[in-house]
Amino acid sequence: MHHLDSGKIKQLQIFADLLPEEWSQVYPLLDHIRVIEGEQLIREGDRARSLFIILRGHFMIHYRDGKAFTLNKKGDIIGWSAVISPFQYTANVTALTDGDVLCIPSENFVELIQGNTALGTKLIRKINEFINSRPHTGML
Repeated sequence: MHHLDSGKIKQLQIFADLLPEEWSQVYPLLDHIRVIEGEQLIREGDRARSLFIILRGHFMIHYRDGKAFTLNKKGDIIGWSAVISPFQYTANVTALTDGDVLCIPSENFVELIQGNTALGTKLIRKINEFINSRPHTGML
């Protein structure tokens, strides 16, 4: 992961407001994952073990009821069920193209936001902003 440019990652919307000391706590948790076209990143009903942030690629979010939409913006968040109880994914996510994502293990993320209220508040606020900007109300 650490070959990824810390400065560029820090500019992603979710991290933009973090102070240097907060960023130094978050950055070591990030893992860089390459995905290939057709790969299923998330399965509906699975335990939500990771939060993903898109760096590059197109991802289809599809629900059991047939609803679907695509996320492809750098900084888009996938799998926020990783930080919200009951920590279970509520949709399937498939890569429509090759791409790159940042992955944060939910265990570490939850530990971090519980251990540092100011940092937790900032990150959860960003996730909520992102959720509210979505064209639908479904959870993921």
